[in-house]
Amino acid sequence: MGRLKHDQGQFFYSFRLSEAVPGDHPVRQIASVLDLSWVHLELAPFYPNVGRPSIDPELMVRMLIVGYVFAIRSERALCRDLQVNLAYRWFCGLSIEDKVPDHSAFSRARHERFRDSDIFRRVFERVVEACIAAGLVGGQGFAVDASLIAADANKQRSIPGSEWTQTLLPRGRAAPRGNICQASMMRRLERRAK
Repeated sequence: MGRLKHDQGQFFYSFRLSEAVPGDHPVRQIASVLDLSWVHLELAPFYPNVGRPSIDPELMVRMLIVGYVFAIRSERALCRDLQVNLAYRWFCGLSIEDKVPDHSAFSRARHERFRDSDIFRRVFERVVEACIAAGLVGGQGFAVDASLIAADANKQRSIPGSEWTQTLLPRGRAAPRGNICQASMMRRLERRAK
């Protein structure tokens, strides 16, 4: 029976990231029609000429596109997925050795750098227009996620609504710690009813 040999790690690797991404992967379709050469010119007024080098705005836009297309809901998850997914790395122009930007860079960009502008809307519109022109999206309908999410409630400690009365939380007695908000709400409702 054959076994993998782990005697010594390989010193050099011959690896091309573009060969690791399948030809039918969605990022290949998007990359074939997406031209982001305008991003640097559009975002230049928001970047100072002094200080530490910033994250490439085209990289940030590409990362956000990956997040939207593949329904990655948080910036933290987006950065984690970009760290391990070779197709996402290829689309964003990162090599296997390149460091993925920290998730806080997106928050800072949204809440500080671009706070008083509509730049994200303009960037989004240009990307969608390019995808519509290439036939990747129709641009005529949209979908809304209306998933039901189960509440994180303790069924053993719940009280049915029909049994919830003033007698459960009498005045003058301290309400249990978890029912303080409910007790104050009941008192407000009682005052309104009078």
